[in-house]
Amino acid sequence: MMKKLHFLLAGLLLSVFIANAQVGAEPKTTDNYYFSKNVEGTIESVTMALKESLKAEGFDVVTEMDMDKTLKEKIEVNFKPYRIFGVCNATYAYKILRVDENIGVFLPCKMVLKQMDEKTVEVVSLNPSALMQMMGNMDLIQVADQVTLKLKRVVENL
Repeated sequence: MMKKLHFLLAGLLLSVFIANAQVGAEPKTTDNYYFSKNVEGTIESVTMALKESLKAEGFDVVTEMDMDKTLKEKIEVNFKPYRIFGVCNATYAYKILRVDENIGVFLPCKMVLKQMDEKTVEVVSLNPSALMQMMGNMDLIQVADQVTLKLKRVVENL
């Protein structure tokens, strides 16, 4: 039963994550599941800036998917430049795994870059606090709140 719940929650988050976020000068939150910000630049320049900002907050990019390239190769459709990053802060990952080893289904945290036009990239980050609120475990929520603050700083610093 718990595994089904985890998969349902993951599916729900993926659906919300793909939806368009509200954007502006400051990171915006939509339904609390993610926050976003528009950044001037190309997907390549914002990718470099994102990696630097993540590193400054103790995160590593552990997965990177070039979604537009994958869609072109797999189903022959053209899609705007769109990258999905799995980001991890090992210290926090370890803390959360010690509370619930099955929480790994939600790791790593996801971030998305979308080229909106020639000069603008939208940066979207999962809100770990909202995700862990659904789990109802205060130990998970406390760690997730710390991670959320760090990810918000990552986005704000772009």
